[in-house]
Amino acid sequence: MSSSLSASQLHTISMRDPLNRVLANLFLLISSILGAKTAGTHTQFVQWFMEECVDCLEQGSRSSILQFMPFTMVSELVKVSTMSSPKIVLAITDLSLPLGRRVAAKAIAAL
Repeated sequence: MSSSLSASQLHTISMRDPLNRVLANLFLLISSILGAKTAGTHTQFVQWFMEECVDCLEQGSRSSILQFMPFTMVSELVKVSTMSSPKIVLAITDLSLPLGRRVAAKAIAAL
């Protein structure tokens, strides 16, 4: 799991908390689903799940489960699903980090 999260993400996340470990593993599973490159109900679920995460952020949720999302998932989401909105890409990407900004720029350019 540590290879999918950036160093700054690992610094701020306590992996001793069972919920954090479950969320990190969930995002690894979602990333592997997207890496399969086959569309179906599983990719529709991932798209719905990500849209719900973004909606929760917009409603002022204090903590975000998106902190557990690997950076590589952003480009996979753009390739596989119909997430063609720059708004969603910007919402799911950590723009406070240089790597996050690069990933977001590449994903938006690929739209």
